[in-house]
Amino acid sequence: MSFVFPGFLFALFAVLLPVIIHLFRFRRLRKVYFPNTAFLRQLREAHRRQSQLKHLLVLLARMLAIAFLVLAFARPFVPAQDMGSDPAGNAVGVYIDNSFSMSALSPDGGCLLDRAVASALDVAAAYRPGDRFMLITNDFEGRHQRFVSREEFETMVEEVDYSARSRSIARVMTRMAGLFSGEPGSRRAYFISDFQKSTSGIDALEPDTALISFFVPLQALPAGNLFVDSCWVDSPVRLPGQPVSMQLRLRNEGSQDLQGQPLRLYIDGVRRTVTSFDIQAGGVTEIQLSWTAGDGPVEQGHVEVLDHPVNFDDRMYFSVEVSPRIPVLGLEGNGQNPYVRALFGNNDLFLFETMPAFSIDYDRFSDFDLVVMTGFDRLSAGLSAELQRFVQEGGSLILFPGAGAELPSYSAFLSAMEADAYNSLETVSQRVISLNEQHPIFEGVFEEVPDNIDLPAVSRYFAIEARAASAGETLLWLQNGLPFMISYPQGEGSLLLSSVPLQPDFSNLPHHSVFVPVMVNAALQSRALQPLYHPINSELSIGVAPADAQANGMYVLSNKSFEVIPEQRRTRGRTLLFFHDQIGRAGNYRLLLGEEEAGGLSFNYDRRESLLASYDIGALRDLLSDYQLHGIHIMDTHNRSLGQLMQEMEYGMALWHWCLLFALGFMLLEVLLLRFWK
Repeated sequence: MSFVFPGFLFALFAVLLPVIIHLFRFRRLRKVYFPNTAFLRQLREAHRRQSQLKHLLVLLARMLAIAFLVLAFARPFVPAQDMGSDPAGNAVGVYIDNSFSMSALSPDGGCLLDRAVASALDVAAAYRPGDRFMLITNDFEGRHQRFVSREEFETMVEEVDYSARSRSIARVMTRMAGLFSGEPGSRRAYFISDFQKSTSGIDALEPDTALISFFVPLQALPAGNLFVDSCWVDSPVRLPGQPVSMQLRLRNEGSQDLQGQPLRLYIDGVRRTVTSFDIQAGGVTEIQLSWTAGDGPVEQGHVEVLDHPVNFDDRMYFSVEVSPRIPVLGLEGNGQNPYVRALFGNNDLFLFETMPAFSIDYDRFSDFDLVVMTGFDRLSAGLSAELQRFVQEGGSLILFPGAGAELPSYSAFLSAMEADAYNSLETVSQRVISLNEQHPIFEGVFEEVPDNIDLPAVSRYFAIEARAASAGETLLWLQNGLPFMISYPQGEGSLLLSSVPLQPDFSNLPHHSVFVPVMVNAALQSRALQPLYHPINSELSIGVAPADAQANGMYVLSNKSFEVIPEQRRTRGRTLLFFHDQIGRAGNYRLLLGEEEAGGLSFNYDRRESLLASYDIGALRDLLSDYQLHGIHIMDTHNRSLGQLMQEMEYGMALWHWCLLFALGFMLLEVLLLRFWK
């Protein structure tokens, strides 16, 4: 034990004052005459023993009261463990979690972010004015990530506000360790956060051994959170004037069931639908909403619920593309194919064009979402390369071989596409005996697949030899177990491979009822539509329209109060937009190409922030122990402020208040002895 003011210990000589008073009785004795003292002698001896015990106890209480009072003024403390102070001073880094989850209420009545700011100021106050300080928030702002004086640090801390971005503790620690590189003196880092389970990333921590790290967990009051988790549209094609059906998923992270909660749908700023829903505590529910699509290329809107106090996730913004027609290209090897022409050429859903084998314009492949290839006996190297590029960049290809297909040229192309190859031409009749009703191609085609369903009959076919590493998913099976039709994901697109040409002498597929849903659904699902929304994060990149249509233009993203030009990288098939940290507010934005509107994009806050469950101090200690992160210290601010903990780190555990309590206790004991011991 040590003392902050050891000079006060000289006052311990004051404990001699009660002893002196006890030894020299200043009370004057008075003579009392009594006729016979024989009966009083025994009584007096017994009373004297009790009186001496009482005086000794009173003396002891007075001495201890004075002693503890002197010790209280001397400020005793238990010295703290040496944390590595350095003559070169201290380099102190402070991370303030300013994500939306920090808007939750703390036990002291304010929000967690306010408490985090106060804690950061306590950290600065605990160090010398000449030490160096650095602030990091989830924004990773350049002006923060440098060492400054204490005064400038305090100014920056007081300016911290909520951010739409969320960073894991592992990523922040890695960034901070890099910024400490080459910094002289003792290095200390403080991480002030609510340590959300969904975003903390503690399992990926790799602490820097040269950095002394402290976790400062802030606990919020228990609170529920009702929010819109996600939304999606069932149909890949939305036509003008036709109903659009949207599915919503809502989550209740609270501990109470909710009934009759209102939900509103807005399209282009106009309220379309008001409905209500019930949801159980900790549960998930889905709601279907619908409206009629307009004539524009994109419809932007949002849905909203009412919730308090966490309300950043009460709205879900979306942009729905309205597609008038899907462009389909027919590549015809040996003359026209009447079945493909009849299917796509007479349907208002599709914009259909054909190219014969002798006049293929490779540069126009990017204008189409789907290519249907029929009747090619041989695939040239140039055509194979262009088809592979088309699929890699997001296109869909349906391949029907020619009747006289040269299998080596097909094998080379299919091998480059990482698909199964044709093995041989088989002339034994087969039947298609089953279909994969779980495949997206058959979604919504059958209410229930009957046991005796009528499927195509096959006279001749090219046997597809399955490879062990193939990623293909069979749509239809022959009775001998070989695939009749199989699909492969490839790059951003897909390949649908048939074992028969579209000719009646091979199979009755062109006339069979299963032909239409397979081809139409493949075309519908080939449309590379934008997602309804994008989460706000620093790695955000979005692919947009073909680059050759706007080679001289520049994309601009804007709404009523915001405009930004993203980084743009152009490839042969599309343009990639990189937003980095430019988008900081959820909402609907217009995408402009020069002066023309090229579409719309919607952005929403990261829904991981909506999951408010956090690690408490005990769970945090267990995690650090499980992952053997022994170089990280946890500071418990449950009963004490961070300033008090920092003072204990500097001076150790203070004991003066205990000394004061003991002094008062012994004074009370003296009063009780004098008052009640007769």
